[in-house]
Amino acid sequence: MKPDILTLLKTLQLSLENGKSLTSALSLLQKASKEKGEISAYTNITRSIQEGASFSKAVEKHVSPSRDIIQFVAMAEQGGSFVKTLKSVVSYLEIKNKFHQESNDKIALPMIYFTLTAIIIIFVRFFAVPFHIEEAKTYDPKIYAIVAEHLDMALILSNVLFGGLILFSAYFFIVMIALFNYSGTIQGLAKRYASYLPMSSKIIEYFEKFILLSLLSAMLKNGVSLKIALQTATKSTLIPRIKKQFNGILTKVSRGEKDFWSIPFFEDIEQHLLTGAGTVTQLGEMLEQFADRARLNALTMATKFFRIITILAILLLAFAVFVEFFTIVLTQVLIQQEIITQAGRA
Repeated sequence: MKPDILTLLKTLQLSLENGKSLTSALSLLQKASKEKGEISAYTNITRSIQEGASFSKAVEKHVSPSRDIIQFVAMAEQGGSFVKTLKSVVSYLEIKNKFHQESNDKIALPMIYFTLTAIIIIFVRFFAVPFHIEEAKTYDPKIYAIVAEHLDMALILSNVLFGGLILFSAYFFIVMIALFNYSGTIQGLAKRYASYLPMSSKIIEYFEKFILLSLLSAMLKNGVSLKIALQTATKSTLIPRIKKQFNGILTKVSRGEKDFWSIPFFEDIEQHLLTGAGTVTQLGEMLEQFADRARLNALTMATKFFRIITILAILLLAFAVFVEFFTIVLTQVLIQQEIITQAGRA
């Protein structure tokens, strides 16, 4: 098992603040850990650093955190205080983890409902329908024809249910991967798809805004130049249209233009306030406030999203129960009714 990135960085921050070297702090983590995977990771990170690799590259190779964390750690190596930057990274990670925890509490119910619906679909299609078809073959051909027609309708209903399950569960999982997956490639693809879907596009936009503005704020407050900070932010985003907007800012900064904040990524009032920022420190403080606002907006939108998904999952499960009832109970009722009708005619 790989080490928890928050534990790793927080321990390093505390160790460095108390005068220990980076390799000494890693050795301390290695001795304190009881998991073989963690010990191996700390050993490999230490070895990579001793062989000349940067800390960010070593962490990226042996721990594989999300890209935004790597960018955060790498910025300390480009300028500013490494310890101070680690403190900013730890603070950022704690906020991000809190967002994940608050969201994870709302994920469980949709997962349960989707799973139960899938189980019912499998049961109806592969067990209930074949069983009733075989049973109907033992009766009069007229009864078999009526039951077969009824079960064809049951299959149509199960197909509709299956389509709904695929549609809403895929939507749900794309957003989950976009928000919580740590693989850069997979998360990048999920973010691209989610950024074009209704409602989830806003969640991704706000969450990406929180990440990028937190990164920019920390870099500026730690003495990194605006141009380098913007370049780092541009590299860290996984959404093409946001990357394009930040590339536009970099182009304007290179040309010496002053209205470079005028992009859709920032709201009108944010653009106005950023244009009026007097110093880099003031700019960093402002971006931190915007990041916190984006985080709150992301949480609000995520709460609405999870509520809607939960309602849809409940409706799918209710429909699944009806399909099961239609397939099992109504088939038996139909068979008995036809048997009684034929007996009465006889």
